[in-house]
Amino acid sequence: MATSNSRLEPVAIVGIACEFADDIHSPNDLWHALDESRDVGSEIPRDRLDIDSYCAHMFNMDNNQQFRHKIIRKGYFLSNNQWDTFEASFFGLSDAEAGSIDPCHRLLMLKLVHLLDDAGYSIEKMHGSRTSVHIGQFSTDHAYTSIRMEPEYRSRFHGPNSLLYNAAARLSYHFNLQGPNVSLDVACSSSLEAVHMAVETLRTYEADVAVCGGVNSIYAPESVLYSSTIGAVSPDGRSRSFSADANGYAKGDGLGLIMLKRLSDAERDGDRIYCVIRDVLSNHDGSEDKSNFVVPSAAGQTRLLTDVYKRTNFDPQRIFYVEAHGTGTLVGDPIEANCLGRFFNRSSVEPPLLIGSVKSNLGHTEGAAGIAGLIKVAMCMHHRAIPPNMQFTSLNPRIAAQRYNLHVVLHSVPFPPSTDTDPIAIGINSFGMGGNNVHAIVEEYRPSAKKPIINEYTNGHVDRRHEIENKQYFIFLFSTKSRKSLKDQVEQFNRWLQKRPACDVDNDYAFFQRISQQLLLRRTISYTHLAIFVFANRQQLQQQLDAFLVEQTISGLAIELRPTIALSEKICFVFSGQGPQWWAMGRQLYASEPVFTQWIQLIDNEMTKINNGEWRLLEELIEKKNEQESRINDTNIAQPTLFAIQVALAALLVSWNTYPTTIVSHSAGDQAAAFVAGRLTLQEAVRIVYHRSRLQNRNTRQGGRMLAVSMSEEEVHNKLLKGIEHLACIAVINSPRSVTLSGDEKTIDELEQMLSTFHPNVFKARLRIENAFHSYQMDRFDIEKELLSSLSDIQGLPLKDPQQMFNPKCAEARLYSSVIGGELSNKRPVDGQYWWTNVRHAVRFRDAIASIAQNNDVTIFLELSPHPVLAASIRECYESANQQPLILPTLKRKENEQITLLTSLAQLTISPDIWQQYFHTRNVSPSNEDEALFDSFPLYAFNLSSCWYESKESVMKRLANRIQTHPLLGVRQLTGQTTATWRSLININLPQYAFLKDHKIQDGILFPAVALLEIVTAGYQQLFLSSDSKEQPLITLEEIKFVKALVLTQHELTEVFTQIDISKREWSIYSRPWSSAGPDCMHSSGMARNDFIDSFLDQQTLSQYSLNEFTLHAHGRINMDNTQQKSTTILTTNRILDTTWSTDDTSS
Repeated sequence: MATSNSRLEPVAIVGIACEFADDIHSPNDLWHALDESRDVGSEIPRDRLDIDSYCAHMFNMDNNQQFRHKIIRKGYFLSNNQWDTFEASFFGLSDAEAGSIDPCHRLLMLKLVHLLDDAGYSIEKMHGSRTSVHIGQFSTDHAYTSIRMEPEYRSRFHGPNSLLYNAAARLSYHFNLQGPNVSLDVACSSSLEAVHMAVETLRTYEADVAVCGGVNSIYAPESVLYSSTIGAVSPDGRSRSFSADANGYAKGDGLGLIMLKRLSDAERDGDRIYCVIRDVLSNHDGSEDKSNFVVPSAAGQTRLLTDVYKRTNFDPQRIFYVEAHGTGTLVGDPIEANCLGRFFNRSSVEPPLLIGSVKSNLGHTEGAAGIAGLIKVAMCMHHRAIPPNMQFTSLNPRIAAQRYNLHVVLHSVPFPPSTDTDPIAIGINSFGMGGNNVHAIVEEYRPSAKKPIINEYTNGHVDRRHEIENKQYFIFLFSTKSRKSLKDQVEQFNRWLQKRPACDVDNDYAFFQRISQQLLLRRTISYTHLAIFVFANRQQLQQQLDAFLVEQTISGLAIELRPTIALSEKICFVFSGQGPQWWAMGRQLYASEPVFTQWIQLIDNEMTKINNGEWRLLEELIEKKNEQESRINDTNIAQPTLFAIQVALAALLVSWNTYPTTIVSHSAGDQAAAFVAGRLTLQEAVRIVYHRSRLQNRNTRQGGRMLAVSMSEEEVHNKLLKGIEHLACIAVINSPRSVTLSGDEKTIDELEQMLSTFHPNVFKARLRIENAFHSYQMDRFDIEKELLSSLSDIQGLPLKDPQQMFNPKCAEARLYSSVIGGELSNKRPVDGQYWWTNVRHAVRFRDAIASIAQNNDVTIFLELSPHPVLAASIRECYESANQQPLILPTLKRKENEQITLLTSLAQLTISPDIWQQYFHTRNVSPSNEDEALFDSFPLYAFNLSSCWYESKESVMKRLANRIQTHPLLGVRQLTGQTTATWRSLININLPQYAFLKDHKIQDGILFPAVALLEIVTAGYQQLFLSSDSKEQPLITLEEIKFVKALVLTQHELTEVFTQIDISKREWSIYSRPWSSAGPDCMHSSGMARNDFIDSFLDQQTLSQYSLNEFTLHAHGRINMDNTQQKSTTILTTNRILDTTWSTDDTSS
């Protein structure tokens, strides 16, 4: 793919995101709509625009009805929800600021997340990157609505957020993209011009990645009126590209985004490549052959084609198809088609030049038109076919198709078979009304030959890959910013999985590892809400998915909430002491993880050398068949096996790129910690473990016991140990309120009884150890003398030879010691004397953790232990700190080891780098061979809510007084079909709301409860009652709940929202402060039904009641006088009635 100009490096499309009419939410959705020739057009939604009413006064002056027939009533529209809803908190925005942002820009922000999903780039990876952003936008509908906003309701955000520069600027700001940034408007070619500019930033190395595209929206009546009056649009809302009956273009909503990289970079990084842009160029028509400003220029288009193919030295005869501008206008289509015919000049004996336009499918999306064509072409390359043009009857007679051998694509055309030369090439045209022209040359991507994958399991040994694969578990991780998004995400995935054909999962191992890669390597995994699935086969996965969706617990499923602290690489490995060991610990990892297995075997070999074959570590850990035979709780066995498990766990984590920045340990865990931290060689560490455990075991069953007590060190000294310090002592200080006592068995019994009698609420627990560690009892049996003699040659200073270290990077970690209760400096040796202090003196774990907390060294504690025993102590040590760290286990007693370890790994991992290495150890290399499997893979599920802010004046213009507004109910938002929401901004300083200040309770102004019912009634009238009905409505409110008073202040505007579930007839009213991002507050809720008075009071209804059921309390005559009143009250939405009541001849 080399070019004659080295500066014109090909550019790869590595990601696509889009939104078009008829629920086209992805490039895969778009392809299916194109391939099926699905008509995605519709009437203008009535709750979007009432164009007939808006133009009624113009129709009245239109004697010959010509203007009426020009006005469009059909087109291609996104659902109202796509413009209305947003997740402000995802981007750290208040509702007030989010509501002021152009809906086009909000949708761009949402779709950029989907673009990153499709490209396989996490938000963290893009953060701070040299990424350029170029966005084309033609529509200014938001500016119209913002200009009409009442001054008193305009926030400080409305001015800047109404301007088009935000289209690109918002993306760069919220995603911290630091390359060039341009929002542009060159009319209908804006988005392909954005691609042109983006390609240039890559070729000039101003950027390493480029995001580009365009967006278009239609909801302001002015823009529709303008297009109609100049005669450019099709009155029946169809773009008939190149057809004889073309009558203008159909307006359409739409959005398209693509991610670009230099081809060489994309290949280096293993990106999925849809296709390659060989070149893209733009020019302007000038005026030499134009009769007026908006007419296309054949000369300008021809110059552009000549320049772009010459610049790239690209043979025009290679072009298989041209995705034309093809708006469907009688003037523009012939100019473009004949220009293409003359330039490409296909003779009758050559294959024809195929032409078509996506506008026949999606309408003219104006600012997004060029990118829509490019995305269509990318999907054509992906599926190797050209879908048919729509809305075509016969060729426009002004197009010389026969002369130039042009064919409009009317049926799906497959690509020719692949050959060793010349990949398929397609041209793309996009023209702007102001004279800007853009042409792109796009080529099919053909990857170079794949390198064979080297099996990394063997490492010089027998290949156990298949055996290991059968025992390894899979992990799926879903990460979102809200619990609702998490549920929606898993639901989407479950539906996707159900649709997979059986052939996809014939090889469970390959299939599930590929999905795992997709979720862990090609998605953002750093959000706070997590759903973690660890499973062995599809049946287990389906059981876990089903349990998640009904909120049940099941093995292998974890629903976690990460702490609010920003997770970083500050990981602390915590090595626990003796106690958490259990029979059969480590066996599952031994059978499934080669790294773990190798280290267990290595330590077993070293231990066997030292103990002269007295006992074998492998036998105790792996080989013994039943628990009754096990000696795992004997001190001389427990400590070495604990050491082996801890070191093997550390090795396994390091093999997955999980390194500690800090290391801390507890008692018998100190040996593993010192080895991993680079203070001891393996031989030295094993020797210390052997002698320490052997000598301590001499004191077993010699009348010593230990007792854990939930009291502080000071309390224990003052309340328990006074006068008996020679019989019992504090052996361990785990936390500010957790210590362990050690001493004579009789004394420990008496202390336990004392606690039960005088301190019954204090937690206490006898340790299952028949020894008094860290007490005076360690002074017996020559333990000190023999230990110091056995370890006399150990220097214990930092090792200098990397070959002797456990791992050089681990040796860089800060080592905290529970022997000294703080950080162990490089000058402090872990020699024989250190290890005797470790045996004899108290474990000061609390002080070590306090020192870590004070230095702010850790955000994640990972306990390397057969069972988590220190998590509670660490948590208590951090209680006085501002933030709690994340504390995770590696194993749990008698629970599935792979599930526990992988679940913790998922929680601590916010970067795909760890998972990249994880798959590497599993011999699973990133592969793009089966990318088609993920064409419809679920994208991020946002937690969307209504975010439509519009003035009453704007609504009245948009809907042309068709919907009446109630002064307190406010304006109905642009929402979907299942719910209706109204928003009112209450400012009691304005005259129309001043009456509310009269409703005072003590010193507070309360929104009247009856007013809450009034606005609900008004909402139901708008929803369910015909405006031309002559019958009087009856709205019945039921199950009314007043939850909390709505307090109004003169210093704060209040947004009041009324929401009605249309199908259930349920309603609720809530509010939030206007100027701050405060939470929603519910005020009232209930049910409602409506009927008409006539039907309610009919004879059949009345006959159901007997007068005998009622007791007469009063009777008389009521006079009601109705007079027109000008002032506003809360009693009605229309004419205001002053009703006076009087009675006479009344008895009771």
